[in-house]
Amino acid sequence: MTDEVIGTLIARLEKVTARLEQLEKQVGQSGGGAAPAAPGGSSAFVAEYEDLINQHIKPFVDCSNKIGDKVVAEQANLVLEAVQKQLEFLKIVAASKKPNDQVFQKLLQPTSDLMGKITTLADKNRGNKFKDNLFAVSEGIGALGWVCVSPAPAPYIAEMKGGSELYSNRLLKEYKEKDQNQVQWIGAYNGFLKELQAYVKKNHTTGLSWNPKGGDASAAPSSQAPSSQAPPPPGPPGPPPPPVLEASSSSSGAPDMSAVFSALNKGTDVTSGLKKVTSDMKTKNRTDKSSVVPAEVPKKTTTTTTTSKAPATTKPPKFALEGNRWIIEHQINNREILIEKVEAKHTVYIFGCKGSVVQIKGKVNAISVDNCEKTGVIFEQAISSFEVVNSNSIEVQVNGKVPSIAIDKTSGCQIYLSEQGLDVEIVSSKSSEMNVMIPGPNKEMIELSIPEQFKTSIKNNKLITESTAHV
Repeated sequence: MTDEVIGTLIARLEKVTARLEQLEKQVGQSGGGAAPAAPGGSSAFVAEYEDLINQHIKPFVDCSNKIGDKVVAEQANLVLEAVQKQLEFLKIVAASKKPNDQVFQKLLQPTSDLMGKITTLADKNRGNKFKDNLFAVSEGIGALGWVCVSPAPAPYIAEMKGGSELYSNRLLKEYKEKDQNQVQWIGAYNGFLKELQAYVKKNHTTGLSWNPKGGDASAAPSSQAPSSQAPPPPGPPGPPPPPVLEASSSSSGAPDMSAVFSALNKGTDVTSGLKKVTSDMKTKNRTDKSSVVPAEVPKKTTTTTTTSKAPATTKPPKFALEGNRWIIEHQINNREILIEKVEAKHTVYIFGCKGSVVQIKGKVNAISVDNCEKTGVIFEQAISSFEVVNSNSIEVQVNGKVPSIAIDKTSGCQIYLSEQGLDVEIVSSKSSEMNVMIPGPNKEMIELSIPEQFKTSIKNNKLITESTAHV
């Protein structure tokens, strides 16, 4: 009887040993060499990501083509190309050890360039009839930056999804009973962002799941990282040329987002959004990827013009209190600017910022935003006024009160008011695309448009001016 028991145990151990040896051989095939033989081919999370593309992005592209707008279709194809590049990147992740920062940047560059193109395309077509579609996509595409976020990338995607839904909710309200294709378009894109968050939470809970027994990521197929060494591959068919870069950008054909990924890869918690940051973070020109895909707007130069004026566009960021004036200048993609310990006599001046968010804790005298792009300002209370001038795509959130808001020479201004802040006067001039969001009966935000067109008549030798309702 004892011999039988021992024989049974030995037989089981031999089976277990055989299985372990088989697994060891499989692991050895994907690692150990100088380069991964078949990047990510056997990884479950690679297959799941590919399913996301097939289930959501491809239907999204089909719906975009049916809308009948050339720019919408072009942007959708860029989205498809971007997620396919990320799929290639994930294959490398599945078969490779974690590389150094330089290699990491090189691998991310193709996706980065396409994200920049998607954002630029929306910025260049603000007058498009389907601009809400364009901005819903450009605001949400930043979710692809999850690959740089640690230790909790999933909440970061939720933040990007929230920015996108600001526009997709408008579309849903407009087309819900009118255009089923638009409704499907919204469902496909929002569905991708939602499922992407669940996918990351499941497979990359604390960050990218590199293969500790994998090969060298720097020896991955060169097709994944061509844009850092040569001009980018041509995008989908269409007449628009590649956007011109900032003076400090790389030679690729789209806004260079490598600095964004670099900052994220250093472990910065971009999901902290507007929460408190340390003092050393306040004075840096950080380039966290955010809700916003980088707000880089093409300059008015072309490839045939000289670059003698380019250095003037690169200026160091500034964050300082000078006397009673807080000065925030030239901050690029810094979404964690926090002003604390303010006094009622302080003023805040925000100049030349792009893709950034400024949060002001406490009561200040006045706030001014000048020559900024895709910049958000959140504040509790301003005693005299808030003003924005010579700017594009500004979002303002008033958590308390402000007696006066002035908008001058600005394209795109979204104002969010709290219940305490409804007693405000808004004065606008030479501006467009201005909206005010106020809390409704069920605490749902109601969007109201500020008139841009006026009708003037003469009565009793006086000019009588009235706003023209938009139908």
